[in-house]
Amino acid sequence: MTPREFAALATVAVLSLITAIAVYSARAPGTLGATGTGKLVPGLAARAGEIARLSVTQGGRPLVIEKTGDTWLVKSQDGYPAETEKVRALVTSLADATLLEPKTRVSTRYAALEVDDPTGKNSNARLIKLETADGATIAEVIAGKPRLAATGAGAKDKGGTYVRRPGDEQSWLASTSITGGAALKDWATARVFENPADKVRTLTVTVAGETPYEIKRADDGSHTLAAIPAGKKVKYVNMIDNIVEAASFLDFDNVRKADGSTAGEAGTVAFETESGLKIALKVRRDKDAVWIAVDPAGEGDAKTAADGIRTRTAGWEFSVTPSKADTMLKKLADLLEDDTPAAAPGAEGGLPPGAMPHGAMPPGTMPPPDVLPPGVMPPPE
Repeated sequence: MTPREFAALATVAVLSLITAIAVYSARAPGTLGATGTGKLVPGLAARAGEIARLSVTQGGRPLVIEKTGDTWLVKSQDGYPAETEKVRALVTSLADATLLEPKTRVSTRYAALEVDDPTGKNSNARLIKLETADGATIAEVIAGKPRLAATGAGAKDKGGTYVRRPGDEQSWLASTSITGGAALKDWATARVFENPADKVRTLTVTVAGETPYEIKRADDGSHTLAAIPAGKKVKYVNMIDNIVEAASFLDFDNVRKADGSTAGEAGTVAFETESGLKIALKVRRDKDAVWIAVDPAGEGDAKTAADGIRTRTAGWEFSVTPSKADTMLKKLADLLEDDTPAAAPGAEGGLPPGAMPHGAMPPGTMPPPDVLPPGVMPPPE
């Protein structure tokens, strides 16, 4: 081999090496963001204190959370309080996430990983954006479907979340679970309050346009009507317990500011627990939705519980499933039926099985001679 041929081969080898390094660098998991960091969002941990606004867009629906003092408020839901721990958990998962392996670059396959366009109406992808108070973007990530961790002895796959950065064709598997969507329940506790149903001592149901009635707790912890009209009885005992059970907790689908309107008032359910906690649920129907305002009260230890509920409910109405309102607001007439006593033995139309009417003779039996009709002779002996 001549020196010139050797130099040419060496040049080709060097160029091939450079090309291979460039291709590997473009595909290596640690290259999204800053080279060599391996982080989904490099430097986020150091800037977490600057975050003043968080937005999530999913299925074309945006949800915005902003920091006011030490409190996070869901601005897109009239400023309803968000849970600080849920915001912190999201930021931590994004800051800790490393890129484990590259996935598809084909846009038609994004939806399978839920990293497609989050503004699409049917998209499950979540565009998560973190900003400073002056609107500067700190991080922007499309978070998709979680991948469950492997199970069994020796399993090394710890799962993670499929992700993609806006404007980048490459999708990835990130190392952490990235939760939180565009629903209010993703950021606030959906259960407003909860009390054991068997601790409810009394409950009063007031249906609009009807006479109120009271339910009381029995010694065995079940519930019954405090007063039953004469000639009536409870149709189904479980209907009474269902009313108490439905009123003893409140989970919301949505919230809105209470405007003081009385339109659509459907009724009120008010109960008192054995600890003295009192809660009144004021129900309104608005088109196809049902909204409930919560009014808690109490003295002593019950006051502490009432104050805690009031911090989450004062000035708000909570949307619940219509079936919950239907269960709680039963009319008294719906709970009762006629109490028809069984006929006494021997009464007309109420003879015991096999009994004969008074004076009747069994079939084939002749009456004694002294009661035979005139002209009828007894049979020969």
